[in-house]
Formats: sequence, structure tokens, C-alpha cells
Amino acid sequence: MDIFRYDSDFMQALGRIADLAWLNILCAICCFPIFTAGAAVTAKYYTAMKLERGQAPGVTKTFFRAFKENFLQDLKVTVILILICAFFAYDWLYIYKQGVGSLSPVVIGMLSMFTAMILIITFCVFPMIARFEMKTFDSLRNALVFGIIHLPRVALGIFLAVIPFVISIWYFKWAWLIWLFFACIALYYNSRFFIKSFDKLEERTFGPKETAGDPEYVLDDEKSDEEDSDPESQEEESEIDESEDEVEEPENDEEEDSTEEETGEETEEE
Repeated sequence: MDIFRYDSDFMQALGRIADLAWLNILCAICCFPIFTAGAAVTAKYYTAMKLERGQAPGVTKTFFRAFKENFLQDLKVTVILILICAFFAYDWLYIYKQGVGSLSPVVIGMLSMFTAMILIITFCVFPMIARFEMKTFDSLRNALVFGIIHLPRVALGIFLAVIPFVISIWYFKWAWLIWLFFACIALYYNSRFFIKSFDKLEERTFGPKETAGDPEYVLDDEKSDEEDSDPESQEEESEIDESEDEVEEPENDEEEDSTEEETGEETEEE
């Protein structure tokens, strides 16, 4: 059957699901030392965006190459985020033990706002490192701005990343399968979202890319070559040549008649 051919849509979809599942497994394995989690997430998004564009020759090879290239910068960002998250986690633990009523609503609101900002930065910074080259603090700042601009889509991405761990509390036996299923959906959704958003960001920053067929950017020599290779122009030139030949034919006939008359006269004189 055609559905089981290697180039069918069904088999390509299965191959894409297998690639995404393997990417999540590789990322989970490389995240066990918590300080390498940032490099693993960056490599995961780098490879996933390459797959979405059809540019990744091999998932494992591309993953570990990106893991190695961005390791130092990801390590710096990971250490900063771990320290900040530990600080906010301690604050929320203190509020939980003391009770919500022990602090003013203003303090709790400010703490909630800063916690949301840290979540946005953590979600957006590693895909940005995978796509752009920038300094550490610039990447953190740009990730916050990017996340606030695309807040609804970022919130959905964070929800898809957190929901499998919440569901696994009630279905602990199938936790790994639940996590893998939602991780594939989240990676597919997030990679498409980041590709579209980053492409728009590049167009706003550097302008739209020039198309090869735009007549404004075609040189005169190229135009002349195209005209020579254009069959319609060649047909028009041939028609013009034929019409010129037809116009010249009567002149030749008149010349032939005059020569015949001259020869006839010469014979009569003789």
C-alpha cells in the first residue's frame, strides 16, 4: 500500500514523531547534571527548529554539536537562573509556612510578578541562544522583552511544559509515557512558534530578504541574457526578418525583369 511507503505523508509523520521523541529523551539524559540543563534545552530547540525547516541531517549529531558549541554561554545562563529561582523558591516556601495572611498583598503581588518574569525568561532564553548570537545579559533581557510581547503564546508553551508533571502525580505508573507524549506536542508547537516569531523579528530588524526574481535587482546584462533566451522574443525577431525579406522580393523581381529585357534587346540588335 502507498501509505506504508517511506516517502508517504504517514511515514514522514511517524519519522517526525520519532525524531521529536528521541530529542526529548536526549535532552532529559543530558539534564541530569542540572548545570548542563541549559545547554541540553538549547540543543533540543536548535535541532527541532532545524528539523522543522528540513535542514537537520541527523538528530543525534546535530544535537551534540549544538550542545558543545553553546555550552559555555548556556552554563552561565543556567547558573544565574538557578540562583534566582532558588531565591524565589525560598520566598514562596517561607510564605507557605507562615501563611498568606502574614504578608501584605502588595508584597505577594510583587513576588508573583517577578516569579512570572523569571518563568518567561527561562522559557524564552534558550531558544534565543539557539538562534541568535548575543551576550549573556543581552540574552536575558531580550528573552524577557520577547516573552512579554508574545505573552499568550508563551503562556501556552509554559502550560504544555508543566502539565505532564501535574498529571503524573495522579498517574505515576504511566508518568514517563505521559511526559513523552506532552513533550513531543510541546516541542512541535514551540519550535514552530519560535521559527515564525524569530523570522518576523529578523525582517523587522534587517528588512525583508531580497528575492532572486525581483526585476528591480536584475542587472542589465542579465536582462539581455533573458531576452536572448526568451522564445517569444526570438519568434518576434524571426517574423520581422521574414517581413523584411518579403518586402525585398519585389525589388529582386524588377531587377530580373530589367535584365531579361536588356538581354532581349541585345539579341534583336544582333
